[in-house]
Order: sequence, then structure tokens, then C-alpha cells
Amino acid sequence: MGHFSRGSGRRCVSRAVLGGVTLALVFMLLLIGGAGSALATTLSTPYLAMTVQPGQTVTIDLSITDTVAQRLDLSVQGVPDGWEASVLGGGRPISAVMTDPEDELSLDLQVKLPPEAVEGTETLTVVARAGATTVSLPIALTVSQVEGGTTELTAEYAALRGPATATFTYTLTLKNSTLEERTYNLSAEGPENWTLSLTPSGATQETPTVSVQSQGTQKLQFKVTPPTRVEIGTYDLRVTASGSGETVSVPLQVEITGTYTLGLTTPDGNLNADVKSGDTTRVQFVVTNSGTGPLQDVKLSAAAPANWEVTFEPRTIDVLPANQQQTVTAVFKPAENAIAGDYVVTLTAAADEASADSDVRVTVKTGTLWGVIGVLIAIAAIAILGFVFRRYGHR
Repeated sequence: MGHFSRGSGRRCVSRAVLGGVTLALVFMLLLIGGAGSALATTLSTPYLAMTVQPGQTVTIDLSITDTVAQRLDLSVQGVPDGWEASVLGGGRPISAVMTDPEDELSLDLQVKLPPEAVEGTETLTVVARAGATTVSLPIALTVSQVEGGTTELTAEYAALRGPATATFTYTLTLKNSTLEERTYNLSAEGPENWTLSLTPSGATQETPTVSVQSQGTQKLQFKVTPPTRVEIGTYDLRVTASGSGETVSVPLQVEITGTYTLGLTTPDGNLNADVKSGDTTRVQFVVTNSGTGPLQDVKLSAAAPANWEVTFEPRTIDVLPANQQQTVTAVFKPAENAIAGDYVVTLTAAADEASADSDVRVTVKTGTLWGVIGVLIAIAAIAILGFVFRRYGHR
């Protein structure tokens, strides 16, 4: 026969109730744990605030991490009228992703500003939603005509100097400090009839465009060749790079100092002269400056045989303008005992910038008196020999 005890029944009911409460607490903890996992989504970017320009397209890095694998719906809120904003995955617009607790998702936020975007700060919010749970990432974009991260074009040396025959080479640096890769259109300006060549460093051919990575630089070589007859003076040049609504330029200068070319010859180009020993002979020469710059203090000199005298009238040309010539006189006086024959005398015209040499063949001829004396001596010698032959020849 069964036996029922009131006290023992109460203890059983108490244990049942306690067990039910415990099970409920465990279930609630599991629910809380699940909710906690859903809230463990992280949405981040290294760029929470930046300056942009009207008409610019900005690409901002995004990353998502999660502790569970789940679907996240993505959207961008707070987009001003006329702006375009989208989340990109693999270069394409996306609206949802599947997270992986073992891997970080890398995405991009692309924002296109209209050219008429008003200056000021706008906050765009990237939202990731999983059911009733949302994670938000606000990003502040300040619109300004001058972008915080911008493009710079600089020259290692902005001014060069040299003669018209030189080719001038400028080394330029194009720096992209923006948050996106940019393609720039390149152009160069200079005086008419000058040859201009703009190439990326290491390239052999000119190119109208060049791409520069975000936070990267590109070296450029700008070569300038003036025309042959360019006048002395200072000339202005300019190199320009434009891309993504931004234009930068660098002013350059080249100073042409002129070309200096001296020539020294006779009026007819015949570099021969006849002189008499012991006498002075005057021969005209032409000094020519065929360069583009004036020559100053042009000195005339000669290298002649020993005991010869060679002087010039004038000995110095103070100023010889470009494409001009001046006639000078060389005065030759051979040595008294110079033997008849050909000699070489080197004449020199020299300035600080240029010089010219001419080798002149100088033919020395004996004077008339000495010729007569020589003939008489020869006749006397012949007469003496004839007399001796007639008188003593038959003995």
C-alpha cells in the first residue's frame, strides 16, 4: 500500500520548480549569448574625416569583421542631393555580404561629388544591418575648393642657363597625395619654334597621360631645345598636369646666354702671304663672330719663327657683336737673315668665350739688291774660272 508523506512531496515540488528555473536561465543565457554574437560585428575605416573637392570621386577603404557567419545588409545614409554613394565589393556595387569569422572583408565606399557641390561638411553613414541589429560608421567629408590631400608638381631646378646650342633638361616630380589613384593629362608650353619633350622617367617616348597611385609620386623629364638662331634672353616655360578636376602647373625659366663662334681668315680666304726678309709686309685679315652673343676683348696674337715680328692693328677688338665681322691688319717682318722659302705663322683671335686659329703660309723672298749682288757674284765667279782655264788650261 502506497505511502504518501506531505513533507517529502513539498521537497519534490521544490526540486522541480528549481530545475525549471535553472533550465529557463540557461535558455536565456543562450539567447543573450546569441545576441551578443550578432552585436560583435565591426565596421571600420582608416579615414573617418577628409577634405574633398567639387566634381571629385573619392574611394574610401572599408573593412568588416564578425564573430559569426551571417548576412549583413549594407547601405549608405545621409547622402546629400546630387551626390552618389555606393559600397563596392570586387569593384562592383553591392548591398549585402556574408561575413566569415575567420576572414576580414575588404570593401570600398565610393562617393561622387557633383561639380556644384556646396562647400561645407557632410556626414555620410555606412550602415551594416543583421536583423534588428545595426552597426554604423559615420564618415565626415568636408567640401573645399582646395583639397586637403592634393596634387603637387615641383621642379628640382626651376631655372637653367646656357647657350642656344644646349638642350635643357628639367627633372619634375608629380605627387598624388589624395586617397585615390589618379590619371593626369600632361601638357607643356614654351616659346614658338622651341622643341619640347615631356616623358616619364625611364620612358623613351612621350605620353599625354600618366597614372600615379594614391600617396605616390612620378618623376618626369622635360627636355627643351631652343631654335638655332634664338636671341639672348630669359624665356618662360610651363608644365601642367590635370586630373580628377584638379590642375597643377610649375613655371620654369631658361636663360639663353648665346652661342660664341670666332673665325679668322683673309678677305678672299687665301691664307698665303709673300714677304721680304728684313722688310715689313701688311696683310689684311677678317675676324668674324658668327654666334648669337657679343664677344668682348678679342685679343690677336701670333706664333712665328725665331727673330720674326708679327703685330696687329688693332691688337684688341673691344666688342665684336653677334653676326658681325671686323677687318684687322697683320704686320709681318721676317728676320734680317731669313732664308728664302715657305714658313708657317699661326695667328690667333681669342676671347673668354671662344677662339680661332689660322695657319698662314708665309713665303720669304730675298730683296732686289741682294739678287743683283748674287748675280754679279755668279758672273764674277764664271769669269775667273774662264780666265784660269784659258791661261793654264793648255799647259
